[in-house]
Amino acid sequence: SRDNRMKTVNICQIDCLYASFTWSELHADPAPTAEDAGLMVGSPPPPDKIVTLHNFLQAPHNRWSLMHMRELVPTRNVPRGRQQMKIPRKPVDLSGLEVDLGGGRMVTVGDWLEEAYTDGFIVLHDGNMVFEKYYNGHTAGVQHLMFSVTKSFTGTMMLMLMDEGRVDGSATVGSYLPELADTAFGDATVQQMLDMTNSIAYNEDYNNPDADIAGFLAAMLPGGEGLYANLQGLKNTDPKFRHGEAFHYVTPDTEVLGWIIRRVSGENLAEVLHRMIWSRMGAGQEAYYWLDPYGVEMAGGGLAITLRDAARFGQMLLQDGRYNGKQVIPVTVARRIKRQRNAELFNRFYNDPWYEKVAASYHDQWWGYAGVNAVAAMGIHGQFIYINTAAGVVIAKQSSDPDAESDRVDNETPLIMHAISAHLAAQ
Repeated sequence: SRDNRMKTVNICQIDCLYASFTWSELHADPAPTAEDAGLMVGSPPPPDKIVTLHNFLQAPHNRWSLMHMRELVPTRNVPRGRQQMKIPRKPVDLSGLEVDLGGGRMVTVGDWLEEAYTDGFIVLHDGNMVFEKYYNGHTAGVQHLMFSVTKSFTGTMMLMLMDEGRVDGSATVGSYLPELADTAFGDATVQQMLDMTNSIAYNEDYNNPDADIAGFLAAMLPGGEGLYANLQGLKNTDPKFRHGEAFHYVTPDTEVLGWIIRRVSGENLAEVLHRMIWSRMGAGQEAYYWLDPYGVEMAGGGLAITLRDAARFGQMLLQDGRYNGKQVIPVTVARRIKRQRNAELFNRFYNDPWYEKVAASYHDQWWGYAGVNAVAAMGIHGQFIYINTAAGVVIAKQSSDPDAESDRVDNETPLIMHAISAHLAAQ
């Protein structure tokens, strides 16, 4: 949940499907790897070392699962195009860069990456790869689950359809999806879904086994009701605000956008992503989506990609949508993504310091940071695509943090990325 970012995450489990664990915020040793934990080693592995659908989102099992989702759930390919865009290299050793994390705590980037459950970390500056590190058995060719970074891809595809005139952002969800007309989404506009300002009574606390998000996760797994049925069951609006009055982070909003994209295009999300972005930007590897029991992609959290392709996507946006010798997405769409807005709506629902001191805005499924000209796609357990326009820096981080949300994930990570950006901009 987005109201827990300044707090310590409590130990809790959601129907044996999802758990987040609290680890000391002062932990200073390298994080244990999947190999250290003995996960999936042996023929067969010991029973307590097997990663299954019942524990794959729990620590330490997520250290293995987030790089092996295809071995656990059904997936659908997003093929790459014929041409791979090579990223030029201009190495800069950032490992010894010191960063002030507050409270008298100074860390080097290298030490922090090792203790922050990092799987992969890459930095581009002026289009050049200046820094790239892998941990926990991760490699450049492996797709890593990105959780809610997926939302920013869905938002970008929707903006492209709007730019083409195929979707009207001011039209209601019900006008595109009559199946949702009598739900909390029905009379909200497409733009309100993009900005997550629709009024819906929904609890996205990842640590609450009775929260609505627990039902969403259950719907995704074998035997679950599926995404479409889950969305159709969300009937209630929030009495505290009307559509368009406040930002409220709700993953099903993105699933509604995904449904509209499918309805309008006549294609599944994997086909749309391949046609609009993946093949055109010169992705190095195929991507894939996690599917529900009925073959529907999770638009709000199910995309798995390589670290370098995450960086390619960010660099394409930094360059106003142009990459691989092509205008991949319209200039107007890229600039819209990078321009922060809706700050006046951002903290009305939450009334939390994180929403003023760390982040400052949310629109079109992208976050904006406070005090810097930077936006980000963010996912739980430490997934990031960070675009700092002023510094010409793109950073991607893939992680398997034991905490879905924590000080380390949500406060320390942006401090590290801002510091790297400032350092490179000053060179």
